[in-house]
Amino acid sequence: MILVRFFVPLIYSVMIGGAWSLWSRKKFSSSVAPAYMLHVLVVLLSGLVFKRLSIGIYGGIFAALVLSVLYVLKDKKQYATAFGRVSEYANELWNGGLFTFFVFYVLCFFLNSQKCFAFWDEFSHWGMFLKESLRLDSLYCMSPLEFVHKDYVPAITLFETIWCKLNFRFAEADAYRAIQIFMFALLMPMFESFNAYSKKKLFRLSPVAIALLIPLIFNTENAFLFYHSIYCDIAVAIVLYWCMFEAYRKYDNPAYQCMLIAIGVSVLVLSKMIAMALLPLVVVFFVIRVYFFSDKKLKEKENILMILPVALPVGLWGWFNKFAEMHVGKTGEIQTYSGMKVSSLKDVFLHPDNGAIPYLEEVKSEFADAIIYRDILLHGSYCVAIIFMVITFLVVSFYTNDIIKRRLMRLLGLWTLASGIFYALLIYFLYATSFSEYEAVRLASFERYMNSFVIAALFLLIAVYYDSEIWKGHIKGYYLILILLSVGLAFFHVNAFDQVLPGGIAKDAEYVQEYTSSASFIMDNTGEDDRIFIIKRGDNGKFIWHERYYCSPRIIGGGSIGAPVDEEDVWSWDATAEQLIEALRDYDFIYFSGLDEDFVNKYSGVFEDPSQITEGKIYRISGIEPKVILE
Repeated sequence: MILVRFFVPLIYSVMIGGAWSLWSRKKFSSSVAPAYMLHVLVVLLSGLVFKRLSIGIYGGIFAALVLSVLYVLKDKKQYATAFGRVSEYANELWNGGLFTFFVFYVLCFFLNSQKCFAFWDEFSHWGMFLKESLRLDSLYCMSPLEFVHKDYVPAITLFETIWCKLNFRFAEADAYRAIQIFMFALLMPMFESFNAYSKKKLFRLSPVAIALLIPLIFNTENAFLFYHSIYCDIAVAIVLYWCMFEAYRKYDNPAYQCMLIAIGVSVLVLSKMIAMALLPLVVVFFVIRVYFFSDKKLKEKENILMILPVALPVGLWGWFNKFAEMHVGKTGEIQTYSGMKVSSLKDVFLHPDNGAIPYLEEVKSEFADAIIYRDILLHGSYCVAIIFMVITFLVVSFYTNDIIKRRLMRLLGLWTLASGIFYALLIYFLYATSFSEYEAVRLASFERYMNSFVIAALFLLIAVYYDSEIWKGHIKGYYLILILLSVGLAFFHVNAFDQVLPGGIAKDAEYVQEYTSSASFIMDNTGEDDRIFIIKRGDNGKFIWHERYYCSPRIIGGGSIGAPVDEEDVWSWDATAEQLIEALRDYDFIYFSGLDEDFVNKYSGVFEDPSQITEGKIYRISGIEPKVILE
C-alpha cells in the first residue's frame, strides 16, 4: 500500500501540472502551482453547489486527464506519431521543473512518514476541518459536530482533502505532505532561470536548497514550522509571495497573467480570514505593473479582464461566507471580526484616549516594543527585517541592466515598506478589537502572525534576485550564501531542525500518547453517535480538545469540574451539584480521567453510587433523577 500512496499523488501532480503546462506552453515549474490552485477552487465550487467535494476532486482529475490526451492527439493527421510526441513532452516536463519537483516529493514523502499532529490548533480546528471534510465529503462548515472556527475559509484544507483522497485514507502524515508540497509548488517558479542556465543536476538543486533552508531561520514559536505544522500562516505567506512574483514577471499575454493573478488571489483570500485585507496589496501592485511598467498597451478586452483579480476572489469569498453562515448555526464557534468597524478604527487610531478599549494603551506599548525589539528571525525584529529587505531591493536594482526590472525592483522596495507598515497596523488593530484582553495584552501568537508577511517579502526578494540573473556573474558568492546559511543555522538555530529529525518526531509521538491511549479506550467502549462527558481536574483545555479530535465523530464535553486548582486556573468550572446534573443530561457516557479529593468530596452526592467515581473508568449514564445512575 505504501507504493500506492507514493505514486498516486505523484501521478496526480504530474498529470494536472502537465496538462496546464501543455496547454499554456509554460514550464512545469510555473504550471503545477496554478493547476493545484485552480483545482482547489473547483473543489470549493463543488462543495458550494453540489455539497459534495468528491465531484470537484474527481472531476478535476478527469478533466486534466482528458485535456492531456486531447493535446497529444489534437493533430488528427499525426495519430501515428502520438507516442513520439508523448516522449517529447515528457522530456520537456522533466527538464522544465519536474526533476526538481520529484526530488522534493521524495524528500517530503519520507521526512513525514512518522509525523503526527502536536500543536493546539491542529487539534482544536485544523485537524478537525480535514477529518470532517473527508468524513462528510462536504465543506467542514456543514459538520454537525461542535468545534471552533467552523466558518474559517477552507482553501488550504481543501488541498489537504484532495491529497488524502488520493491516499485513500486520513493520515496526519499525509496532511503534512499535502501542505508542504503545495507550498513547494508555489516556490518553484523562482527556480526557472537556474534550470535554463545549466543542465547540471546539483547546480539546479542549489537554489532549492537555499529556499528550503530559509523557513528554518524564523522563530519557531507558536508552531511557525514549514515542515511540521498544518497551521496555514506560512502557506498564506507563500501564496502572497507567489501572487506578487507572478504580478512582477513579464508575460507576453496579459490575459493569461490576469487569469493567473485572479486564481492566486482567490486562493489567498480563501486561505485565512485576514487575507482579504491583503488583496489590495497585490491588486494595486499588479495594476501599476501593467499600466506603468509594460512595453505595450492593453487591448479593450484585456482592460475588462483586469476586473477579474478583484471580482473573482471577492465573489468566492462572499459566497463561501454566506454559505458558512447558513450552516454553522450553533454547532461551532464563529471567527468573528465584529469589533472591526469604522467606529473601531476611530477608537484605535483617531481617539485612543476615549476609553472604548480600556487596555488599548497596554496593547500599544507591548506591540510597539515587540515590532522593534522582539526577534522573529535568528537575530532580528520585524522592523529590522522590513528595513533590511527594503535596502536589499534597492541595492540589487543597481546591479540590474534591464531598465524595466530595475524600476520594478525599486517599486517592490517601496511596496515592501508600505505593505510592511500596513500589515503591522492591521495586526495591531486586530489585537485591539478582535482578541480578548488576556490574549491582546500578551500579544498571543505574535511571532507567527508577524512572520507571515516577513517570509512572503523575503521569498519575493529571493525570487526577484534569481530572476534578475545577477548571480550568473557571482557564482562563487552564490555558493557562499548557501554555505553561510547552512553553517549559521547549524550554530545559531539548530533546534529548528527538530521538525525534520527523528528525535523531534519521536518526542511528538510520545507527547500525544497520553491522549491517544485515552481516546482508544473511549472509542472501544462507545459508539460513533454517543456523547461523552469527560471529567479531568486541572485540565487547561488540552485534554478535552485532543479527545474531541481523536474521538470524532463522537461528541466530547466536560473539562475541569470544581474549584480552580490554583490561582492561574481560568479553565475550571466550579459547578454546583445541580448544575453538574443538568449538564450530564445531554450525555450518554461519563469518563473519569483525572480526579482529586476535592472533586470526590464535593460531588460524591451527585451519583447514586459514589464508589463508581474512579480514575480511568467510563460509565453509561442510565438515569439522571434524582441522582446520576451509572452502569
